Parts: sequence; structure tokens; C-alpha cells
Amino acid sequence: MTVRAAAPAQAETFRIATLAPKNSSWGKVFKVWQKVVEKKTDGKLKLRIYYNAVQGDEHAMVSKMKTGQLDGASLAAGGLSLIHRDVLILQLPGVVNSWPLLDMVRGIVGTRIEAGFEKKGFKILDWGDIGLVRTMSKGFAVRGPRDLRGKRPAVFRNEPIGPMMFSLIGGVVSVPVSVPEILPQLRSGAINVLSAPALATEQLQWGPQLDHMGSPVVVTAIGATVVRKKKLDALPADVRTMFWKLQKKAQKVNRGRIRRLDAEAYRRLARKMKLVRPTENDKFEWYKIWLKSVHRMRNGIFPRDLIDTVLEATGKG
Repeated sequence: MTVRAAAPAQAETFRIATLAPKNSSWGKVFKVWQKVVEKKTDGKLKLRIYYNAVQGDEHAMVSKMKTGQLDGASLAAGGLSLIHRDVLILQLPGVVNSWPLLDMVRGIVGTRIEAGFEKKGFKILDWGDIGLVRTMSKGFAVRGPRDLRGKRPAVFRNEPIGPMMFSLIGGVVSVPVSVPEILPQLRSGAINVLSAPALATEQLQWGPQLDHMGSPVVVTAIGATVVRKKKLDALPADVRTMFWKLQKKAQKVNRGRIRRLDAEAYRRLARKMKLVRPTENDKFEWYKIWLKSVHRMRNGIFPRDLIDTVLEATGKG
């Protein structure tokens, strides 16, 4: 009687999409992550990464995850909000506008936000920082809110904060966009104001279309890699444990790296663009707009108690 050896278990594959180009700073992180996961799980788990928005914009990625065509995606806050809107609490303009403040706020409300994702059938693998957001423009300086009147700033679709803020300023024609649409819209002149991190501005080639950059930080731009909870839970226990351990380690390493790269990108852009320094009065006018926007969002857009928690923690209420 011949005894046949048992066939090796078939490897699990996670299909994960990102807007990031393969050779960008974020793309390089994914390539390292892909190799480490396969090695540390002895080939039991493989990652198939789709770069450069080949699976569509963030709205398309979220839709494909919900229908099982993708297992995960790396999303910015706007994409994450399509799953659980309360994540935008981490990006209140003029409130969460430094890395220490973000770390503090995420430490306070992060568990509640993650629970909201789990209720929708998703798991946040790791939080990712994108950069410190500054206001950039083409052909003119933006010092105070009044300088936006008659201009065409970009706002991300399905994101309520920007439209709320611009409506309070008045006379602003905001233009809804997704990330892949920004470059062609800048080139055509359809938008002439963009609030974005320096690193993203460099990596996504928006910089050559802009010539002024504000020095103050408006908000911290955040993101996260999310996966379908059903897919994650179906992994063998040992693979899931190792995968989770790798994620926590990668999150810690990558956070410091991206923050450093964003700071370096800001210094490079500051040498290429005209750096705009608002007066103290300009800063006060911005703060009034930001705070008024945040308070209005307590009325049905975000949970009142969640906003109050963030305002109390930051001392900006």
C-alpha cells in the first residue's frame, strides 16, 4: 500500500488596491510589506497589490470590497468615510493640525472609530499618515479666507468639511474631485487652489501646476489600510496572528518614515514656490471659519459627543 504525502495547503491571497504609484514612497512600503508577509507566513499568505488606481478611485475600491472583488484597500480619509463617516473626526480643520495632536486624538477616539468599521464588516489593519495639509494655489496668494472668493478650490467628493467651510466664506466656487482627477483639473485650470500635504503634492506630480504655498498647517491628512473582516477571520489562526503582528510593527515604522518624508518634501517645495505667511489677523479669521464649521458639523453630520471630546482634548473649542 502506497501512502501519499498530504498536499501542501493552498496559500491565501489578499487582493489590495491603492491609489499610490508603484514607485512612490507609499508604493515602496507596499512592496516591502508584500515580501515580508509572504516570508514570515512561510508562503501561506500572499498579497496581490494593485497600484496607481488601476482598480478605480476610492469610491470604486470601497464598492469592490463590499462586493468581494477586493479584499482590502489603502484609503485616505475620504475613502474611509465611505465606510464609516466618523473617521473624518480625525481631520477637523484648524483643530487636529499637528502630529502630536493627531496622536493624542487618535489615542482617545481611535478604538471607537475602529469599532464603527467592524460593525460595517471591515477591519483597520493599520493607520497611515499622509502628511501635513497646507493650502497651495496657482497665480495668487491665499493668506486669509477672503482671498478664496472668486477662486476654484478642490474639495473631495463625499467629504462634508470643505464644502461647509467654503460656504461660510461665501463667493467660493468649490470643485468636487477624486484624487485621480486632481492633476488634469489643475492642468486645465478647472481648479486653482488645492489643500494637500507636500509629500502627496510631489509624488502625484501636482507641484508643477502650483506656485504659492501657505506656511500654516490646516490639518493632518490621515489614511488607513482596511480589509474585509470576513476575509481576515477566515485565515488560519497562526497566519492571522503573524499577519496582525507584522501590521502593528509596520505601522510604527512607517508612521515615522512618512512624517519625515513629508517634512523633507515641504522644505523642497518651499524653495520652488512662493511661501505665503499669513498675518496674525489672517490666522484669526481662519480660526473663526474653522471653528464655526466644526460646530455646525455637530448638528447631524458627526456625533455631537465625538466632536466635543476632540475639542475638549485639543483645547480648541
